[in-house]
Amino acid sequence: MTWQVDFTPSDQTLHDLLGQNRLESAYALGDLQPPFRERSQFSLAQNGAQWAILLWYRTSTFTALIPYGAAQGINAILVAKNEWPKACIVANMNGNYRHMLGKRYRFSNEQAIIRIAIEAGQLSDLPNGTQLEQLEDQHLGELSAFYTMNDVPTFSPDQLHGGLYYGVRRHGALVAVGGTHLVNSRDHLATIGNVYTDPALRGNGYVRTIIAHLTQSLFDQGYTNIIHDVKSNDFATRQIYEPLGYQPVGSFWEATARLR
Repeated sequence: MTWQVDFTPSDQTLHDLLGQNRLESAYALGDLQPPFRERSQFSLAQNGAQWAILLWYRTSTFTALIPYGAAQGINAILVAKNEWPKACIVANMNGNYRHMLGKRYRFSNEQAIIRIAIEAGQLSDLPNGTQLEQLEDQHLGELSAFYTMNDVPTFSPDQLHGGLYYGVRRHGALVAVGGTHLVNSRDHLATIGNVYTDPALRGNGYVRTIIAHLTQSLFDQGYTNIIHDVKSNDFATRQIYEPLGYQPVGSFWEATARLR
């Protein structure tokens, strides 16, 4: 049998396949839901029971290619189409994916990533003492300005509109914030990030408090698994998350890629 490539697979087929490993596929499963679906182009290759999915995700600020499934199927997808991004981020990469994508792309700025996750019921006691404010749509301008000022590029307005964000204020100004990258009520999955503290005020436990309350709030809303990706050498961040109950569930690498 040979690989059969479909550039317009049904969302149900994609969901059924990606759902076989929901923690690895958390972002792709979320990208099947609005508002992310319109930015996401999924390609599917199948060869008997084997399958591969290549997600091409586009926003106004970045483009990403993210492979799932069999590496040979990823190669079949790449060969079947000539138009691919000239420059992008590649994520969820392993050695086999590297070999296939490396036929078309040169990689730079490679970074090993560890995915950590927590399941409902595993969160340790919530820290006390820091007053949090839930940030909503009316805080968008203030939140966007905070991220821009601190050079945090991964925030987009729809993350606030459809997600959950908390902030800490001092003298009326935001000094620490954090929230969700995506929430996926269909699969009861959420990914968190954009957690940042004013460098002058680090060491006060703001990040730990935000993460803990954000995690508990998501569990209270019915999400059963919450995920965060952290650089493998960022031990300081892991020392915040892991005592709360987050544990490693996988690893991969990501990089900047340019067409050869």
